[in-house]
Amino acid sequence: MVHLSDMKKPINCTVIGDGMVGKTCLSEVFSGLSMPQEYVSTVFNNYAGNSTVGGDKYVVSVFDSAGEHEYTELRSFSYKDSEVLLLCFSVSDRDSFESIKEFWAPEVKDFLGKRVPIIVVATQTDTRSTLGGVSVSNDEGHKMAKEIGADRYVECSSSDMESVQRVFENVVLTALKQRKKMGNIFRRVLGR
Repeated sequence: MVHLSDMKKPINCTVIGDGMVGKTCLSEVFSGLSMPQEYVSTVFNNYAGNSTVGGDKYVVSVFDSAGEHEYTELRSFSYKDSEVLLLCFSVSDRDSFESIKEFWAPEVKDFLGKRVPIIVVATQTDTRSTLGGVSVSNDEGHKMAKEIGADRYVECSSSDMESVQRVFENVVLTALKQRKKMGNIFRRVLGR
């Protein structure tokens, strides 16, 4: 039996990035579904999964958005309810990496300013060793995340559940930090 005191407010995040970088795989594996075997373009899907941080269980609601640049208006609806944004690129697709700096970070800034924390997520890390010098390195990912003002940088492969869980543990930690920050701001404004 679940007691009300055991329930926590769900944490909402939106997963964005170019098409075919593994956003849907990441979302589906986290939510307990099997990894899709073929690519199907996403317009909008919603998933939920559980993450345990510090012994506490959290439900993370994941909005999987369209990777096509022309769906900006549709994506903007999920931005307003998100506590954390995951900006994803594939380590095996340098164009998707560049797109984070050139398209996704500016789009997010246009809609939200700096109100919502960003985690840059490098996906498909299991392909890095097979590509040699063509793939995006861990150092390049960290550097770019810092350049765009992201709160965190995480790498994962949807075929490695531990790395998928690590992504969403970071979502929880980032959301809790943001909630605490907002609570402190409200207390200062209200003089309490």
